[in-house]
Amino acid sequence: MLLQTQRSGVRPSAACHQPCVVRPCTLTARNAASGVTPTVLRRSPAGLIATAPKQPVVSTKAAAGAAGGAASAPAPSTGNSTFVQAVFNVVNVMMGVGVLSLPFAFKSSGWVGMVVLWVMGIACNYTAKALCECAEVVSERSGSATPPGYEEIAEAAFGKLGRLLVSAIIYVELFGTCALLFILEGDNMFKLFGPSSLAANAGAYMLVAAAVMIPTVWLPDLKALSFLGAAGVTATVTVTTAVAYTFLSGSFAPGATTALANWATLPLVLGICTFCYSGHGVFPAIQKSMAEPKQFPQVLNVAYLVVVVLCSLMGAAGYYMYGTGALDLVTFNMSGLLAAVCASVILINPIAKFALTMEPVSAAVQGVVPGGRQGLMRLLARTGLAVAILMAARSLPFLAHLMALVGSFMTISVSVTFPPMCHQILCGHRNSPARSAFNYAVTLLGLVCTFFGTSAAMRSIAAKAAGAA
Repeated sequence: MLLQTQRSGVRPSAACHQPCVVRPCTLTARNAASGVTPTVLRRSPAGLIATAPKQPVVSTKAAAGAAGGAASAPAPSTGNSTFVQAVFNVVNVMMGVGVLSLPFAFKSSGWVGMVVLWVMGIACNYTAKALCECAEVVSERSGSATPPGYEEIAEAAFGKLGRLLVSAIIYVELFGTCALLFILEGDNMFKLFGPSSLAANAGAYMLVAAAVMIPTVWLPDLKALSFLGAAGVTATVTVTTAVAYTFLSGSFAPGATTALANWATLPLVLGICTFCYSGHGVFPAIQKSMAEPKQFPQVLNVAYLVVVVLCSLMGAAGYYMYGTGALDLVTFNMSGLLAAVCASVILINPIAKFALTMEPVSAAVQGVVPGGRQGLMRLLARTGLAVAILMAARSLPFLAHLMALVGSFMTISVSVTFPPMCHQILCGHRNSPARSAFNYAVTLLGLVCTFFGTSAAMRSIAAKAAGAA
């Protein structure tokens, strides 16, 4: 999910997974990276990003934080970000709503899901490094001082067709992620307020949420939403703390039923796990912003270790506490004051991220609508797209299942499958036989996971839809 915000406006680009990254204007933040110092905070939908004061502005393109995807971001030719600051940025890009669905993922897979979580983390760690190497090669060939976007890397590797394919996957991923934001908002409002005279169910609350979220796409300058960026980090920290407190204090009913492995539904975990590790297109920008860019592979190692440990703890604690009763988001299983606080904090995220996440798709639609870039036609094009997303969300209001589908079909493609393919084409001349074999192995892993994960997610959604009918 990608977004590049210019001071004069916003234009689309390709990007990854995880949450949206906006071009820093006042603030910069998968759902969504730049140079950093502790004194200045910039913001994107993925979270807060610390940037160096008086440092040249870093342009970024991003995908939405709720969901994964690839993001790309040009950065200054030199930077002064430290090792720790770069780790902070990478972690913030990856951490999103996916981590809150891990107990549900473990419910679908059993404890063997922990192995899947680590395998996908290792694979995504490798592909992130491979993509950064591809960006360096493309930059050298073009003579540009800034890292190319994901689309440019795909074009360099596969030509125009590759660029078109990657762009299509990213736009569909962003569309699906926007639908997830509507579902998340409706479910959270229903959890917080319950049936009322305003809305009787989660689907009706989506309409209430749409009345607030859709007008945000009319804004001529998305800087107006930037101050809400801290909500992404705040929500993740709040929910993680609440789950840890519930587990450590024993404030849950003991004896939840768990299983070692649920082979029939195991593939559902693939897309959700990959959601937790997406954000690949942003990584070249973070590398470029460092004072010592050669340290970036170690930055990725530390950041991925932090994320996989946090995800493991969240998934294991939630599954241990709720077992086969684990719901789409771990917050839905919680009750009392903690549940209300978590739901309230999470409510802000979709409002802050919806316009940012939809922006690349909106710009693409405006480009094919006569006169769609300004005036009334701009508003109609954006409103029509937002309404289409709302209709899709209401027709498939199954948060974790839809996340599994988007993650399996799109996020795995851009975060696992394509990077090693691009690396083999662009850097294969200098790869050892072992490195080439590993590229092919990871590509095969991505293809297998996409096939089985997408098939399982579609069957699950069909079953849920039949049960809801």
